[in-house]
Amino acid sequence: MVPLSEKRHRLYNHEIPEVIEGLRLRLETLLEEKRNQEKAEVAFRAMYRLLDGSTGRPKYPEFSWEFLSYYLDFNVPIIEDA
Repeated sequence: MVPLSEKRHRLYNHEIPEVIEGLRLRLETLLEEKRNQEKAEVAFRAMYRLLDGSTGRPKYPEFSWEFLSYYLDFNVPIIEDA
């Protein structure tokens, strides 16, 4: 079995909104606690790649709790059940 770190991960289009919503909820919890910045930054980078839309290696903004709060408020769509 190939380790996950060596696999290429791809999401189907219908999976992306659920993944974004899960990352948003996790980031909101981490932001509220402000205890584990490393985990928050990993989750933020995953979300950023999903929402950025550019090709190639992403250039991530500098991470801070303040930036995360702003990003979640203004850049992450709230996905509502239809």
